[in-house]
Amino acid sequence: MKDQLPLIRSVKSCIVGAVLTAFPFLFFLLPGQELLAPAPVMYAVLLVLYVAPAALCVTAAVCGTAAMAAGLAAALGAMAVLTGSQGLLVTAVYLGVIVGAFLAVMLLRVPFRRGLPVMIAAHLAAFSLVYVLLQRMTGGELYAAAGSAAAAYLEKADIGDMMLYQLYSMRLIDLKGELAENALRQVAGGYELSSAARQDMLLSLRELVSSALQSFVPQTMVNHGILSGVGCLLLPVRFGQIAAERRAYLASPETEEGPSRESGFSDLDMPPFSLWHLPRGFGWQVGAALIAGYLFRGSGTPVLRTAGIILYAAASAVFTVQGAAAMNFFQKSRGTRRGWRVAVPLLLMGTSLLMFLGIFDQFSNFRGLRKPPEPKEEI
Repeated sequence: MKDQLPLIRSVKSCIVGAVLTAFPFLFFLLPGQELLAPAPVMYAVLLVLYVAPAALCVTAAVCGTAAMAAGLAAALGAMAVLTGSQGLLVTAVYLGVIVGAFLAVMLLRVPFRRGLPVMIAAHLAAFSLVYVLLQRMTGGELYAAAGSAAAAYLEKADIGDMMLYQLYSMRLIDLKGELAENALRQVAGGYELSSAARQDMLLSLRELVSSALQSFVPQTMVNHGILSGVGCLLLPVRFGQIAAERRAYLASPETEEGPSRESGFSDLDMPPFSLWHLPRGFGWQVGAALIAGYLFRGSGTPVLRTAGIILYAAASAVFTVQGAAAMNFFQKSRGTRRGWRVAVPLLLMGTSLLMFLGIFDQFSNFRGLRKPPEPKEEI
């Protein structure tokens, strides 16, 4: 257990890990936040949502739990200052569930095939709890409250008129015909919206945000829950093992076979990422779910539309993971450096390229990992 997740790996690694993990959040507590205009709160929320879970888990595996605790404290402190007690509670629940599940899997050395579903379930549970908390805080009107908050911010912001007119130019929000003709008026130093046009645009913005979140929230909960659940176990195990092997290599004496790389850090029997793939039968089921989700998410029936969004998000996330594994396999075969094998899939994670690569890999078997089906005997 000491080798798996000690309090401090070394003083140097603990300090470096704590600084790297905590500084992005401590930055939000520094004066001069106008540098982050228009919305430091938005940047902090995105950092907590998309970066913090994996960063904390990797820090615990590589540097120790003390460095992870420093990063977690910084995240909670930043959210408390920027969003108050409610934001602190939501952040504590979200990160607490994920970090707690990770520590349990690692300390108990749960085999990877069981630990991975645990981490995905922890992320889905964390998202669900956050959703319930936000609904309670907004009186059951989360989407409407988010639309009102966005409109209130742009109404007060110095660049609010510019952003509203830009959204109107992109045809994302509407403006009544009689107001559009005289929407902009010249003032000292530039242009501003007329009061009537601004209010009409803000009303349209509220409706846009509320409508968009009805699709975005369930899709993000499922898609990001699966992808982040995979990343929060894959990355810490892999980087923790690499760091432990390096320490063992540097600390061991020279022998005829060379320095030892036995680290004592358990990889939980995780297979190499380049060999990850779906079984043939399960792949067809995921493919069917992807097609069904794509068709149902455009339905006019709310229940079918929500079901379609969830099915498509889950299936696309699974194929995205397989696509990343296939790309890792291709990069390894070309002798690509380890840094690029991590950076390229992460950069492509926000696109559909990895999903399509995963689908191609599943049904073409270009890595040759699945045995071809045995021919049926003729009667």
